[in-house]
Amino acid sequence: MDRRRLVAVALGCAALVAVVGSFAVRPQGAAAQSSDPASITVDSVDARGDRIVVDGSVVGADPASLAFRVGTTPAMGTTAVGPQVPLDVVAVIDNAAPLKNGTVQLAKQAIAQLLPGRGPATRVGIVTTSGGADTVIPLTASPDAVTAALDTVQLNPEGGSDTVGAVAEAAAMFDSSNPEAQRAVVMIAATPDLGGVGVGEAETAMLAAGATLQAVLLNKGVEVARVADLTRTTGGGVTVAASDEALDDEVGTVITELDGRFRSSLAAPADAPAGSLLTAEAGDASRSVTMVAGTVRRGDAALVPPVTSAPGAVDRIVSNPAVLWFVVLLGVAAVVVAVWTLLAMVLGRSDTVSGRLAVYDEHASELTMPDGPPVSEVTTVPILKRAVALTGDLAERRGVLEQLEADLERANLPLRAAEALFFALAGGVLAAVLVLLLTKSLLMALVVLVVAALLPKAVINFRIGRRTKAFEQQLPDMLDLLAGTLRAGYSIGQGIEAVSREIGEPMSRELQRVVNEHRLGRSLEESLEGVAERMQSDDFAWAVMAIRIQREVGGNLAELLLTVSNTMTQRERLRRDVASLTAEGRMSAMVLGLMPFILGMVMFVINKQYVMALLTPGLGYMMLGGSLVSMVIGFIWMKKMITVEV
Repeated sequence: MDRRRLVAVALGCAALVAVVGSFAVRPQGAAAQSSDPASITVDSVDARGDRIVVDGSVVGADPASLAFRVGTTPAMGTTAVGPQVPLDVVAVIDNAAPLKNGTVQLAKQAIAQLLPGRGPATRVGIVTTSGGADTVIPLTASPDAVTAALDTVQLNPEGGSDTVGAVAEAAAMFDSSNPEAQRAVVMIAATPDLGGVGVGEAETAMLAAGATLQAVLLNKGVEVARVADLTRTTGGGVTVAASDEALDDEVGTVITELDGRFRSSLAAPADAPAGSLLTAEAGDASRSVTMVAGTVRRGDAALVPPVTSAPGAVDRIVSNPAVLWFVVLLGVAAVVVAVWTLLAMVLGRSDTVSGRLAVYDEHASELTMPDGPPVSEVTTVPILKRAVALTGDLAERRGVLEQLEADLERANLPLRAAEALFFALAGGVLAAVLVLLLTKSLLMALVVLVVAALLPKAVINFRIGRRTKAFEQQLPDMLDLLAGTLRAGYSIGQGIEAVSREIGEPMSRELQRVVNEHRLGRSLEESLEGVAERMQSDDFAWAVMAIRIQREVGGNLAELLLTVSNTMTQRERLRRDVASLTAEGRMSAMVLGLMPFILGMVMFVINKQYVMALLTPGLGYMMLGGSLVSMVIGFIWMKKMITVEV
């Protein structure tokens, strides 16, 4: 494939990734737009005494119609709703340098909806984030004082945002002067956090204060996941505003939820088990949370009950006793067959005719058939023989068996192709079944099955490559030795036999095969050409061509072989020079190819939330797809640059 086609394919892949990713993008406000007409939020459940105190809010239904039950037992009690429940609110306003002054003014305008007497709050305080958390005004019931404090909030052109620190500062503002009040922090943030205060410290402060966090964020670099972690632990929620102008509406949604606040005091059922489900119902809305006697639970992380789903098909299959017994029997049979096969391969059978005749033929171990090295049959169990025969017939009809036989011969593996294929398939299926039983994951089982199917081919290719490389390195020395035998008066056939005894593997095996084939009546040139074809060696094919030409037209074969050997030595030297000169480029390609994955794993360990933003549908998938396509193009480009044909 030329470069134009390569670039066209890469651009097509990138376009496909972009199109698929664009369909996966969901607007931030989609969840709010498609919410149920009525909903119930439970922020905390205090079950430390003989009464259960539940704080939360109802939207779209009458809070006075709330009914509770613990498990299936109704829980009776009293419920205070709306203005009957005092509410302290601390507003956190982001006024950091990256923002515009208009954004800060719109945030102040949105927060003004919380003024005492105008909004649901009984008392209001204000904290800013720029240059570190700064208390503008403590909790007060005076709307005029809050308005005057809002007027003093301005954009700080030099400060960064300490968002999490401001949340901790807001939690510290809640005092014990109004213990019956519900507490909430309403935050408007848009810029990245400086990281001055850890999330854990802010969580501790919020939980100690018994406050929830309602965050309205502008997507201008703010770490949504970091804020979401706070809300999951302390209660509340996160909303991402589509624009600066949408701040009023989003804060209005928060105010609607605060208007529907409730506090219920319920009599705890005497027979309630530990970890019971507490269910709140109002109209068509329902909410179930976890309640543990003697504890206070706050936030979704502590209140959301564990998800119990119906067992899937894999679980039903795995949990079936008949399936388990079948797998156990299959495993025992596999172990027995494996041990039997290994013993048959190692010990062999001494009562065969060939075994008895081998004692009287000292050269029997050196002779091989023309079709390759001696291949032993390792399956002796009749049912396995039948299974191997069926596998071989199916593979032969598919055209796979012939290629596999050639690969096994080139790799010098004394196995029958049908047996190798059968054991590879059986081992892969058995491994996949065991992984399925251990992990109960169909995906993991499929991955193991694919790896088990590809691993034998990879091993064979590795052995072929290693053997071919060793053969190529021995070729010049073999030609030099052969030329020496010819000068000493040997014929070409005698010279090849002499060299086969002096040189090492794999050249010795291939030359011994040439000698044996020639003894059985095959011409010397055809046997040598069979070696060149089997080893896929162009250099050896040129040497065979030189021998054929010399035998047809005459001449000094020894000098000709020395010339060919010298040429091959010079070409090998040139290959190694090229490999040395391109080593830096190959190493650079390897480092650049592995660096994104290694760096991604390191960042995942250091800051998981930072990396998880890429592993989300939409823009994250689009960026990952584009990065992978770019990496493939760059890797292919670098490979083309450092590949020099010799």
